[in-house]
Amino acid sequence: MASKIKEVRIILPIYLLRQVDVKAEHFERQVQRMEQERDAWEKKYEESEARYQASKKELDELVLQMEGL
Repeated sequence: MASKIKEVRIILPIYLLRQVDVKAEHFERQVQRMEQERDAWEKKYEESEARYQASKKELDELVLQMEGL
């Protein structure tokens, strides 16, 4: 009986540590996915901002040309 208790006292913490390790790995992968998604959204934003600035510049030039008529 005492040997069973000692065995449980050894095995239980090892099992719990493994569970924590598995959860940590899961959350690390989740963080990586979220960071990749954030990077993709930032890239889309930067591309959209560049297109907006180009369109704005083109519109401003057109307005200047129209005023010159």
